[in-house]
Amino acid sequence: MNARERFLEVALFGNPDKIPLGIGEVRPATRKEWIRQGLPEDRTVSKYLDFEMCTLQSRGITSHPAEGFEWKPSQSAINLGPIPPFEYRMIKEDERYRVWVDSLGITQKGFQDDWKNGWSGFATRVFMDFPVKNDRDFLEIKKRYDPKNPLRYPKNWSDFVKQFKNRDYPVSVEISGPFWWTRDMMGLTKIAIGMYKNPELIKQITDFCSKFYTETLHRALEDIEVDFVIMNEDMGYKGGPMIGPEAVRKFMGQAYRDLVKFFRDHGVKVIIIDSDGNVKPLIPVWLELGINGISPCEVASDMDVVKLGRQYPNLVLMGGIDKRKLSQSKEAIKEEVMYRVPPLVKRKGYFPGIDHAAPPDISLENFKYFVYLLKEACGWTK
Repeated sequence: MNARERFLEVALFGNPDKIPLGIGEVRPATRKEWIRQGLPEDRTVSKYLDFEMCTLQSRGITSHPAEGFEWKPSQSAINLGPIPPFEYRMIKEDERYRVWVDSLGITQKGFQDDWKNGWSGFATRVFMDFPVKNDRDFLEIKKRYDPKNPLRYPKNWSDFVKQFKNRDYPVSVEISGPFWWTRDMMGLTKIAIGMYKNPELIKQITDFCSKFYTETLHRALEDIEVDFVIMNEDMGYKGGPMIGPEAVRKFMGQAYRDLVKFFRDHGVKVIIIDSDGNVKPLIPVWLELGINGISPCEVASDMDVVKLGRQYPNLVLMGGIDKRKLSQSKEAIKEEVMYRVPPLVKRKGYFPGIDHAAPPDISLENFKYFVYLLKEACGWTK
């Protein structure tokens, strides 16, 4: 099987020859530590540990800004960010802290150690202000999200499309879900208060989310067969979701329905919510609305993929291996992998990987052993 066939077989609960691994490159702080431990500076982790061909090997066709960063649109992806982006600017800084505005218009305070020499990968921040505080602000920011702006698509779109006609790898679209979208515009506190004080505005923003994406991506999905969608939707704390199931149905249900219908109508078979934290109470809602996958399933937040797999036999699962175990002994790593991976491989619909980014307290040697165990459990060493 090629990578695309293998992905679809797993995601559709079929019979793949091997299971693609849901792991990839590591964040800067971890890479820096691993270079001290022997990783060549000019090698990727996937090549050095020989798992590049064992992964999903997917290619995304969308690009968008992230909180904290200066936005530099890709010339080879669909631009889903604000056009023009907000001016990235420093407000003040000293030896320890910095306060700045990113390309999404979010004002935040962070540690210099996490940002001054490039993003560390595990930055702690305080979000101080957001661009939308009222109806007037929302009408203004909508001008930056014109789906018909010609800058959204690469100039050589026809050549871009040709690359995907006879591909042997899966293609994905990554978007912000309606909660994440609204949070980037007004912040979590304003969402919580707004549900009571200005529910019409919250609903307008979430509905605009689905309208923007469906109108922007219509051309892309007409031209390219997309295999899966990742909907970023971080909305869980350690003990539960940031908002409850009924609030999700009321304020975001229609946006989810519209997005799911759009993608399904264009042949997308797999739609995955990517959310940190404990979102177990929201899984039935997402399934009800047509979303059929979840990632990364953080163990520290009681997101046990083995139990989730039993409870929801048709739910596609990604991740779910406790990153904390990977910093312990090899016996602990093996116990963790063997508890989760073999039964879920047998159950099907599972892409094994760690339950979030690999922190720098995991040694390169331990990660190498972890990769070996995954490859063995998923059919890559036969």
